Amino acid sequence: MYIFGIPKFCFSFILSVVISGLVHAEEQVLEPMEVSALRLETPDKNLPARIQVIDQARIELSGATNIVGLLRKEANLQVRSTSGNSARASISLGGFGDNGGHRTLVLLDGHRLNAFDLSPINWHSIPLAMIKSIEVIRGAQSGTYGNHTVGGVIKINTKLPKLEPTASLEAFSGSFDSFNARGAYSQKLGEIGLTIFGERAESDGYRMNGDHQTDAGGLRLDWGNESDFRGYLSWSLSNSEFGLPGSLDANTVAVDRRQTSNPDDRGEARSSQLRAGLMHQINEKWRLENRIGYEDRKNAADMPSQSGYLADTDYETFSYSPILHHNSEDSDYLIGFDYFKGELDLNGIYTSFNSDASRDYERMTAAIFTSVRHSISEEWDWIGNLRFQKSENNLSYTGTKLEDVKDEDWASGIGLIRKFGDVDRLYTTIRRFFRYPSTDELIAFYPPSYFPANHLSLVPENGYEAELGLDWSMEKILLSGRIFRQWMEQEIIVDGFDNINLDETSRIGLDLSLSWELADYASTGISYDFVRAKIEKGTYEGSNIPLVAESLVRLFLEIKPIDSLLFNIGGSYVGESFVGNDLSNSNGKLEDYWLYDILINYELSESATFFGGVDNLLDEEYLSTAYNTALYPGEGRNVRAGLRFSF
Repeated sequence: MYIFGIPKFCFSFILSVVISGLVHAEEQVLEPMEVSALRLETPDKNLPARIQVIDQARIELSGATNIVGLLRKEANLQVRSTSGNSARASISLGGFGDNGGHRTLVLLDGHRLNAFDLSPINWHSIPLAMIKSIEVIRGAQSGTYGNHTVGGVIKINTKLPKLEPTASLEAFSGSFDSFNARGAYSQKLGEIGLTIFGERAESDGYRMNGDHQTDAGGLRLDWGNESDFRGYLSWSLSNSEFGLPGSLDANTVAVDRRQTSNPDDRGEARSSQLRAGLMHQINEKWRLENRIGYEDRKNAADMPSQSGYLADTDYETFSYSPILHHNSEDSDYLIGFDYFKGELDLNGIYTSFNSDASRDYERMTAAIFTSVRHSISEEWDWIGNLRFQKSENNLSYTGTKLEDVKDEDWASGIGLIRKFGDVDRLYTTIRRFFRYPSTDELIAFYPPSYFPANHLSLVPENGYEAELGLDWSMEKILLSGRIFRQWMEQEIIVDGFDNINLDETSRIGLDLSLSWELADYASTGISYDFVRAKIEKGTYEGSNIPLVAESLVRLFLEIKPIDSLLFNIGGSYVGESFVGNDLSNSNGKLEDYWLYDILINYELSESATFFGGVDNLLDEEYLSTAYNTALYPGEGRNVRAGLRFSF
């Protein structure tokens, strides 16, 4: 039974959360429900992983207009786009190419944003004005989070209301007739903290038919104290319309890289998300945490270039995760359960040859997991985790029921940390990981009359990863980095128009960052990522995995001549890679490129800041991604300026 479109048991739980908060809340500063990047309530320095935190101050000073641009600059992540803008871009960690975004888990206040098919995250639907911090966790984390975590995790944390009412408003405009306005307001109403937020983003796009418009907003209620109950309830909406400019060949890129091959292809996405959480502090050592999420999303596609493809897709997902925590002076441990159910109903047709393209998916996953941290001494900690997960997929294609696909797998990790004071540390860890095939990998996009309709024989990816990392400080120099080796079996990749499992693949790499405070008014830094991804066995033995840039570099110089004025000059380098769908490495490479940017922040007053900047300062002509001869140009020079107010 449904109430206001929400499952009855989901609605009942949420109602009980609100009532419990109203009864038990006290007048205190609200605290977040989750502290640790890896679910254990312990500082990041006690965890065997490289964790980079981008805090609210850094987000504001970055001048970023969206999360994609922020992560590319601040975390040196690889970004690919097929539309010439960042709204539906793919972000990958750990050296993954095609579908790398589905090997990077994205969490918003602990709730998953990754879809169970291959549809991308709409980054513009996450209001930047609401973000308190972003944690980038490198390395496979399946033992903690399960699916989608082969490369790493991006954890987005939103702001909580303060005792005094606060508000922020930001607006900017720039190249390609882009405009963005976002705002947030929060205050405490008795025992309840209320936050309201909204955002409007629009642009004509760098390429013809590369425009996008997004409206997003919602509200959130928070309540609680440290001794009894605390929780939250949030509801958000987003509505996006966008063009799909398609690929170009080498000749058309040479003539005009901004043109489109698909001037009439369009898409639309609407979503409504309801998220809630409740934490009960049972006593000094035990607490029970619950998170529940529900999403209703509708996508539409009108693509004359793809044999007149028309489709309307309805998504409905539900998740629930209870976790029991135990914390003491020398150890922390937890045991938890993750449940997910997703349904997809696609009504589609290829009008050019009147071919049905309808699909129905249902995916259910259930997992039990545990993690433990124990202090051997003041200097030494060890951490272990273990997870067992099952998945069941019920699939039908063009009205025909296909065989059910059932998978089960496990993941684990164990690590050792040696601490040297408050900041410096050395750690090592080994992990086992997995990833289930997405529903779109099990059933092809094209109709059966074109290519094989299904790939039900696909099995989950799995493998091991070993990592050695450090965080070190030397007066005004901070160094953080890791080296890693990954051994993987059954990696899923596109071969022609088939999705296949590769026998064995491997990755070896390092990533590091160094920041140096040159003086009170100047600082600089460099981030460097290297990864070599190879196919070790099978038909394509010895080949490099396509779309994996061997090197990524980020440089910056930040100057603050006076307290109210800041300049930032930076450059990002993306190394060459083989084009997508080229497992034999015979179709050439995507060339390497540098993108330079400048930024200015000027505080007009305590409450007003002017900011401006230029991305791709030299108007570099580069390819963001490519598949065989299908080329997707990256965005050209982008100038912007705006004002930020806080009250």
